[in-house]
Amino acid sequence: MKLTEILAIYAALLSTIVFFWNVVRTVPRYKVDIGFGIESENDQPKHGVYISTKNPSPHTVHLANIDILYRHSEESFFERVKFLFKYKRLPISVGWVYSSLSLYKIDDKCPISLESGKSHMVFVPNETLEEILEGSCSRDLRACVSDQLWRRKYSNVFVYPKDGISRN
Repeated sequence: MKLTEILAIYAALLSTIVFFWNVVRTVPRYKVDIGFGIESENDQPKHGVYISTKNPSPHTVHLANIDILYRHSEESFFERVKFLFKYKRLPISVGWVYSSLSLYKIDDKCPISLESGKSHMVFVPNETLEEILEGSCSRDLRACVSDQLWRRKYSNVFVYPKDGISRN
């Protein structure tokens, strides 16, 4: 191989890497977390969960909706595979029920534009969580945040303790 051929291969590889790097950097991304929290209202502490949305990307993210999910049923591996072939998408939300925060009179302040490096938090009190988990098969919760283009991001599963008190 000549030096020019080696340089041509190097340039092609480098330009391909730069192309994919630019594609990844131009897509706005955000992260969703759910965790136990305490908030004070009229000097009375209330416990519940915080749904936090963070924007680590250099772009503004336009959020449309925040949902809380609870498990309706435990799905078997076979049912997940059946869902995969029937709907041709990943079975991320099989067995989960979407519940908008507005159904429980919680203001999620959506639609909202989340600037780069900013975060947005919504508090869901214990009374509302107990109402949500009343028809659930377990105490598992997830949060789902949708942007204006209806792309959804999910939090990890959070197991809400019985009576809202962590005994660790």
